[in-house]
Amino acid sequence: MTAMASHRLQEAVFHALKHDETVSAQMCGIYDEPPTGARFPYLAMGDTNITVQDLKDREGVQITFDVTLWSDEPSQMQVKELMAHTDAVLHEADLALVGFDLVYLRLANAGVIRQWNEQGSLYRGRLSYTALVYAL
Repeated sequence: MTAMASHRLQEAVFHALKHDETVSAQMCGIYDEPPTGARFPYLAMGDTNITVQDLKDREGVQITFDVTLWSDEPSQMQVKELMAHTDAVLHEADLALVGFDLVYLRLANAGVIRQWNEQGSLYRGRLSYTALVYAL
């Protein structure tokens, strides 16, 4: 049950982000794993953790997952704007999960990190979400 709940949640998150006009218009790609040489800016799924949250009569899981946004602009502003638009789509979203009931989806924390590469600096924005999901 736990792996399938995480799988269904990721499908719903991808669908919501790819079909949001604001997010999709600002990204060069939305990926599970970005391809080598992916153009900036882009969004990629990050780490996922699953904790069993069974009730007496229902199987459930708490899923924490990261959405990572990458920008090669020379300031943090683009990645922060992308984070805001992404969170507008996901925070408290009422996503349909096949075979599961999504109780809530909430932003737990976020951050921006500056990283260096051969061309200069990159900015990585991380949005960490928590979802509570029960089997139907």
